[in-house]
Amino acid sequence: MNITSKVKSLMQGDFFKKIVDSFFGKVASVAFTMLFSLVCTRLYGAEVFGQYTFAFSIVTLLSIFAKAGFDNGLVYYIPKYGNKYISLSLFLSSIISAVIIIISMFFIEDTFVKWMIPLIWFSALEQIFFGIYRTTDRIKQYFFINGFLALILRIALAVVFYFVFEPTAFYVGVAVYLSFVFSNIIYIYSNLNRIKRINYEPTFVKYSFSLVLAAVMSVAIDRIDTIMLGQMIDMKTVGIFQISTQIATFMTMILIIFDTAFAPQISKLYHSGQHEKLREMYVKCTRLLGLIALAALIFLVTFSDFILSIFGQEFPEGQMVLILKLLGQFINVAVGSVWLMLSMTGRPKFHIYGNLLACSLNIGLNFLLIPHYGMNGAAFASMIAIMVTNIIGYILVAKEFKVKVYRFF
Repeated sequence: MNITSKVKSLMQGDFFKKIVDSFFGKVASVAFTMLFSLVCTRLYGAEVFGQYTFAFSIVTLLSIFAKAGFDNGLVYYIPKYGNKYISLSLFLSSIISAVIIIISMFFIEDTFVKWMIPLIWFSALEQIFFGIYRTTDRIKQYFFINGFLALILRIALAVVFYFVFEPTAFYVGVAVYLSFVFSNIIYIYSNLNRIKRINYEPTFVKYSFSLVLAAVMSVAIDRIDTIMLGQMIDMKTVGIFQISTQIATFMTMILIIFDTAFAPQISKLYHSGQHEKLREMYVKCTRLLGLIALAALIFLVTFSDFILSIFGQEFPEGQMVLILKLLGQFINVAVGSVWLMLSMTGRPKFHIYGNLLACSLNIGLNFLLIPHYGMNGAAFASMIAIMVTNIIGYILVAKEFKVKVYRFF
């Protein structure tokens, strides 16, 4: 079957529609996120943006514990049991969020970080609602709220606060707070018919909790270098590093868009016994993802200096960071949805072990390299961690599902 036939076969049916919805939603989300970063760097400067990024990275990491794997647990269970465990997920996540927020207040000394900590609850709820929307075929609605309305509000508030108040990280934080409150109110209102009485089920909770460590490791791989740079270097470096990282995520966006629609599809095909169709879909889609990732890599590396200069004269310092991050993300996209294939088919332990290895590598290399090479050392550590974990994931999928995506590997 030639490339044209493969593309046509993928474009047929409801799955392709979900991909399209996810594509336009995620593109809008990434575009407006980058616009928010551009506004912050141009108006508030690299140091203030770095201060915000450092605090929000801690919030993002802790919110993984707060959502407790319920977002992916719902993706796995909703095809089988409908809305049965949605209320339980929201209730338990709120309890866990409150505990984490209270404990964090005793251990965190930085005033701004401490002020940002309650965002953990809003962030955790948003991720759980994301799991609900993607599994109930409402990806378009979610991205309209999260990737358009909330971010437009965030950007507008950041601009208004700059001209009305003193341009500090505090007002960037206020803009983020209000956008999260706004989006979560809409999520709750739009899903009132799904939020009913709480049905406690130990099996569901156990399955969801088993995904927490994998999720923590995944976010740690993505955020730990930012946090360590903030502790070991300075906030200006964090700001430059974050912009390079965000640009590199343009390549990852290709995989995220696909995963948004593919995760529920994996669960449905697996539970319905259509294993051959699942294998075929994974192989075709991964080959296409690899080609798109290669084109994106060439384009972004070629124009890396120009793209970074858009954010300000300080940001081309992060060119090597961007290139190293892009190389790591290329491997990530080229192997496809390996960890989803494992976790959505009842094999979450593989994801845990793979991410634990990657996170350990990332932290260890960061400790060794950041003191000597700064943000370039952090980027190299991240690249190695991402490459290693995804190559291992690819080998595991090839073995478990008896598939071979590429001719020689």
